[in-house]
This record gives sequence, C-alpha cells and structure tokens, in this order.
Amino acid sequence: MSKFSTIRIKELLEKSDAAKLPDLKGAALEKLGCYLFGKMKGLNLYGKNKFNASGSRELDIIYKNDRRTSELHFLDGFIPIECKNTAKKTTSEQVNWFANKVSDTTCRYGLLLTLSGLTGKDETEAAKSEIMRAVSKFGIGILVITRIEILQLSSTRDLANLLEQKYLALCLEEKVELEFY
Repeated sequence: MSKFSTIRIKELLEKSDAAKLPDLKGAALEKLGCYLFGKMKGLNLYGKNKFNASGSRELDIIYKNDRRTSELHFLDGFIPIECKNTAKKTTSEQVNWFANKVSDTTCRYGLLLTLSGLTGKDETEAAKSEIMRAVSKFGIGILVITRIEILQLSSTRDLANLLEQKYLALCLEEKVELEFY
C-alpha cells in the first residue's frame, strides 16, 4: 500500500481544470490517472494514447496488471482507462463509446475517470443505463471514478477498495437483478 499526496492530487486536478483546450484537459487528467494507478502494486504502465490497428479508436491509458501481486487482482491482465474532464457530465453516448472501445480488446473491464460525473439524477439513469447495456450486450464492465471519489482517496488501498466495491456491485448485484426481474 502506498499513500497518495492530497496536495499532488489537488494540483493535478487544478491543472486539468485550468487547461484551455479539451485535449490539454484530457492530457492533464491522464497525468492524474497515471499518478494514481502508477503507485499501485502490481500495475505497470503499458501505454498512453494507444490506437487500434485501423486508427479509429484510442485508449487514453492502459496498465498491465500482474494479478499475482496486484491490489487490483480481481481485474483483467490489462486495464484500459478513459479520462473525461468536461464542463458537462459524461453522457450515455460517451459511456457507450468507451464500452465499444473496450469491447474491441480482450479486456472485460474498463475504468472511466470522469470529473463531472455521469448524466442522470443520481447515476441511476442515462449513462448508468449504458453501463448496464455494456454488461448485457458486450460482457464489458465499466467502473466509474468521479472527482469526489478521487478527492477522498488517501492510499492505493482506498482506490483498490473503491474499485472492488464497484466491481462487486456490477458483477454480482446488477447481474442478479437482471437475471431475476
């Protein structure tokens, strides 16, 4: 377990927020993503801004996950991360686009860092419906991390616990509801 510097997290968030162009906002948020996940045991940066063979889809960050030693042992051997820092909440279309990008890989789960949150009143509408659609249609799970959650992290153990809770909710609770209703 490694500790996070709350000063460093806030500094990276401020840089992302202060950037004038969308690409610069995204690049600054990618630095935050690399800071958070780069401190985790068992994760190694595989690539940033990686395109598929046709050049039509890009993954912001990809970590190689050594499940034998990783704090994220419950996730796949590769973890794609999408970074969204927009003034408006991440939409269902953006969630769908990311789910499609993940479905083009051998990964079953992707992480979505969205500083403004998801569309819908309380994450039970719109964008969340796309997350559930990705599970049922593609077999892809999208785990969402928001600004509020990032600001509450003090260690890699906190991040691993947060993601494990989201993973369990998506894999177990949501599937049980889908199967029996």
